[in-house]
Amino acid sequence: MKVIKVYLPLEDNNGKSLDNWHTRFIQSIAPEPCITGFTVTDAKGYWFDNDVQYVDNQRIYEFHLSAEQEVDAEDWLRFRARMMCKMMEQECIYMTIDNEQHFIKEDK
Repeated sequence: MKVIKVYLPLEDNNGKSLDNWHTRFIQSIAPEPCITGFTVTDAKGYWFDNDVQYVDNQRIYEFHLSAEQEVDAEDWLRFRARMMCKMMEQECIYMTIDNEQHFIKEDK
């Protein structure tokens, strides 16, 4: 079993809600045959740059994938993360695959 987590911000860098993009993300998953379900958790992310502390409200989408699902689902989730990066106007989207971190950037 493979576990993939996609971390999506709840607000853009100006504090504007990104709820509509979360709705679209969920709607795009429903017809995808390689994904049969997922768990969503709201969280706060903290990071530091010298003396500056940043706080980011985010939603974590967690997918537990069988061996039959994992290749197609991982490719599809990477593709969706690149799209969400562009649509949400983010520098990157944070994703973990079996606890290995990935910073997904949009294709230029």
